[in-house]
Formats: sequence, C-alpha cells, structure tokens
Amino acid sequence: MKALRGIGVSFLIAVGAAFVFVLWAEPDTVPNDVIFLGGDIVSMAGPSAVEAMWIRNGRIEMLGSAEEVRGAAGSSAKVVELDGATVMPGFIEAHTHPLASALLGSAIDVSGFAHDSRAEIMEALSDAMDGFLPQPWIIAFGWDPIMIEGLEPPTLAELDALSPDKPFVILTQAMHEAFANSAALREAGIARDTPDPPGGAFGRGADGELTGAVLEVNAINYLLRALPALPSALTALILRWQLAEYARGGFTTIGVLGSVGRAEDPIGLLESLAEDSRVPVRAVVYGLPTQLDLGSGPETNHDGRFVLRGVKFWMDGSPYTGGAAFAEPYEDTKLTRESMHLPAGHMGPLNYELDAFIHELGRFHRAGYHVAVHTQGERAVELVLDAAESVLQAQPWPDHRHRLEHNALITKEQIQRAKALGFELSFFTDHIYYYGDRLPQLVGDRVERYMPVGSAFREGHRATLHSDNPMTPIGPLRVMRTAMLRIPRKGGAVIGPSERLSIDQALRAMTTNAARQLGVEEHRGSLEPGKAADLVILSRNPRETPPEELAEIEVLGTWIDGQPVDTRKASRPNLALALWALRQMVAR
Repeated sequence: MKALRGIGVSFLIAVGAAFVFVLWAEPDTVPNDVIFLGGDIVSMAGPSAVEAMWIRNGRIEMLGSAEEVRGAAGSSAKVVELDGATVMPGFIEAHTHPLASALLGSAIDVSGFAHDSRAEIMEALSDAMDGFLPQPWIIAFGWDPIMIEGLEPPTLAELDALSPDKPFVILTQAMHEAFANSAALREAGIARDTPDPPGGAFGRGADGELTGAVLEVNAINYLLRALPALPSALTALILRWQLAEYARGGFTTIGVLGSVGRAEDPIGLLESLAEDSRVPVRAVVYGLPTQLDLGSGPETNHDGRFVLRGVKFWMDGSPYTGGAAFAEPYEDTKLTRESMHLPAGHMGPLNYELDAFIHELGRFHRAGYHVAVHTQGERAVELVLDAAESVLQAQPWPDHRHRLEHNALITKEQIQRAKALGFELSFFTDHIYYYGDRLPQLVGDRVERYMPVGSAFREGHRATLHSDNPMTPIGPLRVMRTAMLRIPRKGGAVIGPSERLSIDQALRAMTTNAARQLGVEEHRGSLEPGKAADLVILSRNPRETPPEELAEIEVLGTWIDGQPVDTRKASRPNLALALWALRQMVAR
C-alpha cells in the first residue's frame, strides 16, 4: 500500500507540474481594446510623434492627443503605459532566409565573428570532431577569407583528416561557396566527371581531380540535396525558434527571398506554421523557380501570417568568392590573388544568357509573381534590366514591383533605368560594416559608390535595407546605423559619404518602403487607422537618438494584430512541436 501511495503521490506531482508548465507556457494576452499612452508614438505616416494610439480588435482605430484618444475610446479600453518608451510600426526585413538560419544554428561556428585566425578555426573544428556528433553529416558555417586575413581554403586532405568517414561540409559566411570532404562528395554523387551545374562549379585541380571546393548556389544545392533531412516536426520547431529571433530583433514581417534550406517542402512548412495565429512573425515568401506553380499564381490575400508573393533568381554570385559580375575586373591584390585565388583580370560570370532570362522572367511575370533577382555587379544589373525591357514591352504591368537585390555596384544610370522600368531596389549595406576595411582590396576606388542607397533615394526610389541573415546577424537598428554612418566595424574613413541616409530615410527603408516592396503596404508598414496593429516597442525614440547610438536601443517587445508576441522557446506551440518531433524520432 505504501508503494502504491508513493506512486500516486508521484503521479499527482507530475500532473501538477505539467499543469503548472502548461499555464506558464500560455502566452500573455491583452484585451482587444487598448490605448497606448506615456511615450512617443512614431507612426511613420507623419513627421512627428503623437501622444496616444487606440487599438481595437487587432486594428488601429485612432492616433492623436491623449485627450482625443481617451475620449473616443471610452473608459472600457485598457491603458498600456509606455513609461517613456517609443512605439513604432514593426520593422520589416525585406530579404532573409529563416530556414537556412534555423538549420545552421546547430552548425560548428567557424565565422569571423567568433575567430581571428585559421589556426583558431582548425583547432575549433578538431575539438568539435572529438565531441559527440550524432548527426549523419557534420556541418560548419561561417568560413570567411574576407573577414579573416590569410584564411586559405581547406584542402581535401585536411577535410578528410578531420572526418575520414562521415560527410563533412564547411559553408562560407556568404553561402556562395562550400568545402566538402570525400565522404560528402561520394554521398552527393559528385565525381571527377560530374558536369558542373549552370552558374556553379565543382572545384578541380590542374590534374582534373576534385579539390572539395563547391562554388555558387546551384552547385551547393546539388551537394546538399544528399544531406538527410531532419524529422519534419524537429525542422518546424527550430524554424519557429528562428522566427522568434526575428521578433526579438523588432521585426513583425520578414521577406523570405528564396526558400533555401534542407526540408521536404520549405514553402509548405512556413505556411503550416503560419496557420497558428501565435507564430512570431509574418512571412512574405519568394520561392525558387522549381518550388512554384505557375498555374495557381501568387497569393491574393496579403493580410495573413503567410503570403506567397514572388520568385527569386540569382543573376551573379558573391563579391567574396569572385562571383559578382562587375563591369571591371576585381582589383589585383594580395587578398584577391592569395586568399580568393582569382587570376588577374578576373570578372565574375553571369548565370543566364539574355534570351534565357527573358524567357524565365517572362513566364513568372505573366503568372503575376513579383520577381526578385540577386544582382551584385553592374553586368548582372544590366542584363536583368535588358530582359525586363523586353518583357515589359510585350506585356506591360505598371505596378509589377520586380526587385533587384543587394546592388553592390549598381550605377547611377542603372538606378535611373530601374526607376523608369518600375523596379524596386533593396540594399545589403552590412557589407560596409563587416567588410568595409577589405572592400578597397576587392574593388579599389569603386568602393566610394559601393551600396549606393543614397543615390537610390535621390532618384526617387523607395529603397529598402536588409541583412540577408544568416549572412549577417539580425539587427535592424545596426543596419540603419550603418546606412547612416557608413563606417566599417574595424574603423576607418567613411565609405561613400554621399551615399549616407538620414534617420527618416533609414526608418522608411525598414518600415513603409519594405511593406511596399513586399506588397503589404495596405495593411502594414505604418501606424494608421485601419491597418494591422503590428508594432515594436523601443527603449528610445530613434529619431531623437544620435546615429552612432542607434544599435544600443533595446527592443522591449513586438506586437502583431494588437497582441504581444511570445518569443519564448518553451511556449505552448513549441511544446506541441517538441512532443511531435520526439514521436517521429522514436518511430525512426
């Protein structure tokens, strides 16, 4: 009897603990009728802050003075005291890759953020190999010969020595180059005579043998298609955790520009997570050409947590692998010769011939998709604009909102031409912060017009800024600070002072302009009556903060549809996914 009583007490304790956890895991909610008071409310619909905002049933009802808003809302509305904080529209990330970021979260960190030399990285890899690595493939992420001086590529012999039997892949920070050991190459079916995929290459030595290098997106995708997928529920769980990271950074909407990452159905996975109204951010998705159905077309409802909006292409590659299709060769420097192994006169290749891209652009254009194209160099930009001119003459679409992404060395003339053709521009200004000290060794004097976002604004573009995470860390305030100061992380002179933005331009780039680029400006991007109450609460008003202090502003919370977002890992939806993942792993 004592034993039975003991079991009963243990059972009750377990049930009680589970009940308490479930209650704790339930997210905080507020009434559907609230007023924000006691701080600055920056609507982005006007030049100055207002005192109060009334939200009802997830929508913004009114902004104005405290007296006006209180009078209109009545005594039943709950008052949320800001205590001097600032409310703004939630930030909108125009270009990111959440699934890739989620999956790389468990990779071995070999980045320039964590290491200063090749010796440190090789030691970190060796130490990791000595640990418990249950996954079928070993992945390292962040190899960066631009950020870390003297970082020679790993040889196939080094990769095989680190992992003789298990597939092992190192991905560069830019994710446009990888290094694979012999086991990984065998698993992927890559041999000496395997043809290079379009726009990519498998590195080979003078003797024709594989070196382990895998160059550009198409070749990396060919390699990683052999990577065993995680259980679907576990992939969903770590993706949901990643979405919460965006919310913690102040984002309420993200643009997924290419659903890259090893999963059976990346777009379907994002859509399934968005069926839960508590998902941490909204996602506007641009799929890869092979992931989309031209017959069904894009989403027409732009007010949900998931919108399938467009298609993503790559016209050239990364400046840091020699893949950017510049109009003039890379500089002939020690960095380009010895670290990047580029011959004198090297110019990055284009991934499409003009006729081929006219065909590709045309078929998605006719189906109603927004088309986003990765373009770093001038030749890449020019080919896209030439193709667009042909397609738009055949089938005009005044408000198509096709996009050029990154735009490292887009020229003033191309900026003007893009404007005339209705193309949107999104800039990856983090290049200046993280790589600015090395850029002159890549592009010489051209660095003064690198990421010319100021010129884009002057020519009338509603340009955006992005961090291309996982290429650089999530941080909208850091991104804005860089666009305003244009000073590299390691110090030095301002890069392209004429391309600096004002605080208002930087804020618009990550709110109203980004909403427009993603086609959701009717519902988000500013705090105006009738729009969704998607907002971020900040410790300080960015408009009243010196640019050099912008990144020090704290994100105190994000709200979607008038409710605070739950960013905890141990939330109730995450608990359900964890239990499902456990069942799947046991079943295996």
